[in-house]
Amino acid sequence: MTAVISGVRLAAAHEGVAEIVVSLTFTNGGQSQVALDHVAGARLMQNCGATQIDELIGQGWEHVRDALAGAYNGLD
Repeated sequence: MTAVISGVRLAAAHEGVAEIVVSLTFTNGGQSQVALDHVAGARLMQNCGATQIDELIGQGWEHVRDALAGAYNGLD
């Protein structure tokens, strides 16, 4: 099952730092939301070559997975 980013918005995190919340839509019609902190959000933007959050729409879910894994593991 694959998924794509179908929506993006900014939200305030507990620390008052902005985070990116992406909506994923799966091929079976299911949807999920994933919040990315500023480190993971920056990685997602860079990995997708995006300069604005709207440019993330249509990107594959694997970019979200990789951004979260890279931020968690401190990968460059």
